[in-house]
Amino acid sequence: MRVLLSALLLVSAASFSVEQPISSTTEQRGTDHAEVTSKPMPVVRAQSYSTDVWFQRIELELSGDHNANGFYHQLYLRFDADTNRSSKAVWAEFSLNRAGRPEQLLHISSIFTLYRQSRNDWFAIDTLLEENYPTDYYDLTIRLYDASTGWLLAEISGYDEVILADLPLEDYRRDQQVVTVVESYGGSLGILALLGLSLLLWRRQAIRHQ
Repeated sequence: MRVLLSALLLVSAASFSVEQPISSTTEQRGTDHAEVTSKPMPVVRAQSYSTDVWFQRIELELSGDHNANGFYHQLYLRFDADTNRSSKAVWAEFSLNRAGRPEQLLHISSIFTLYRQSRNDWFAIDTLLEENYPTDYYDLTIRLYDASTGWLLAEISGYDEVILADLPLEDYRRDQQVVTVVESYGGSLGILALLGLSLLLWRRQAIRHQ
């Protein structure tokens, strides 16, 4: 019993010692009564699962690459989901996946409402990856749940849409630009220093051959 308890404590301690990913997200949303002012989003062609709710359009933008290595620390995702009901209250779950790694929860949204095939009831997140997102390629998964029952209504991921696959991401700390300071000397002082160093080396070689 003591051995089993010790093993459980070690597993628990190890799980808490793992650094959890940290990110901050702001939400944006349209309403059924708003006018369409933004550019049209690409139409979704495939999705893993859908019921009376489905993903209709999705757009994704990556930004923030301070060290210019092709990996970004900020993502903006906007989607329009439709329903065959007059209205449907839902909430969304966003997760990131790396090959060979467990799924990482990115954000759980507040509740928002879908209105049939309206293009105005879109939902968007703007996320900053702050810490513990290693530099890698990630797949993004989005799931929609019924706000009343918690049932899964729709799911889409990088397996379905290429726009959600192989996202080059890293956290903000890893994306900090590395500054290398190189000191150089020019002019007459630089020439004199170079001549002095050459003379010193010549004298050492002459002493060695004596």
